[in-house]
Amino acid sequence: MVGVLLLGTLEDLGKDDFRDFKWHLKQDNLDGCKPIAVCKLEDASRTQIVTEMTRSYGEEMAMKVAVEILKKMKNMKAAAELTTKYAEMIRAASSSSSAAAASPPAASPPAASPPAASPPAASPPAANTMSAQNESVIVAPTVTGSSHTFNITINK
Repeated sequence: MVGVLLLGTLEDLGKDDFRDFKWHLKQDNLDGCKPIAVCKLEDASRTQIVTEMTRSYGEEMAMKVAVEILKKMKNMKAAAELTTKYAEMIRAASSSSSAAAASPPAASPPAASPPAASPPAASPPAANTMSAQNESVIVAPTVTGSSHTFNITINK
């Protein structure tokens, strides 16, 4: 699905902007992301660029790199649209997986009394620090249970 979002964004770029986007992929864009080799970008089509970005960076980081490049190109509208669509995709995936987990299992014939069940294993703790810069999207962990307290600080 990320590939479709990235491809849609690249298809909206004109020839010169697409050339500039590829140029930026050869540069250092985000910490931890190596530039993509020139030979993989020279004559690459939009679909090949999406494939190379997701292969090189993974889906989430490819999305972050694309947004960062669009901002460097001063295409704030495309960066904002891509960020919004990605956030909506994450929310939809999260809500559909929650709905699937909440749906009751298919009916089965009654069985003899089951053995006493052991308590469910504790979930690993959620990360205690998250940060975002330059209008980034934070995808926070989903927390379930009876009662939770959270402190959130937003610095602008």
